[in-house]
This record gives sequence, C-alpha cells and structure tokens, in this order.
Amino acid sequence: MTSAELGKSSTTKPLPAPSTGVLAGTGLVVGAGALIASSCCVLPMALAGLGVTGAVFSGLAFLADIRPFLIAGAAVMLALGWAFFFWRRRRARCDGDTCAKPERSGRTMGLLGFGSLVVGLALVWGPYVEPALLRLAR
Repeated sequence: MTSAELGKSSTTKPLPAPSTGVLAGTGLVVGAGALIASSCCVLPMALAGLGVTGAVFSGLAFLADIRPFLIAGAAVMLALGWAFFFWRRRRARCDGDTCAKPERSGRTMGLLGFGSLVVGLALVWGPYVEPALLRLAR
C-alpha cells in the first residue's frame, strides 16, 4: 500500500468536546465568589444579626480587591459553557452508518442557568441591590 492509500483508508475521529458540566460548575463557583465579594456590607450585617461574628469575614476581605476578575472569569466560563452546550446539542453523534440524536442534559442546563443568575446578581449587587437592602435595614 502506498502512503496515499493508507491516508484514505484510515478514519480520523473528531476531538471530543469539553464537558459543559465542568464549565458550568466552574462558572458557578467563581460567580459565587464574586457574589460574596460584592456583598461587603449587607451580608455581614445579616449574619451578625444571626449571631455570626465579624472575625469570620476578616478572611474574605481580599475578595473585594479581585471582584472584577472573579466576575469576568465567571462570565467567560459561563459563556463557554453555554456555547459548548448549544454546539454539542446541534451536532449528531455518528458511529459508522448510524447517527443518534444529541441528548438534552437538564442538569447541565440547570447549572448553567443558576450560574448565570449568580453572576448576574453579582454584577448588579453593588449598584442596585445593596443600597436597597441597606435602606430596608435602617
């Protein structure tokens, strides 16, 4: 066999798509960190009312400095997760002559949706939600 014939007879498999569950989970964790960093005043007041002391929050002060990076990282991970989720749903899985419909993952969609909600809340927390909660606390 010549090298041209070998190239034609071999089949190349496409690279597997990254797991959207991992991207959704990463976005959710980073978004939760951004939300914690955003809640510098109301969350400590609420927890102090429940009996948690301020010593717990002294370790979280560094998160306020890196809040924009946390939000940006979470948004990028979630955007990649949504892109892979929809890209993966469109592409049919074929093994030889048979093709299967792409399955829908409710768990992945739920994680991506919840992560997007957390990141969105982290974005609007400082300018909108926190002042309203502080007015209610007075």
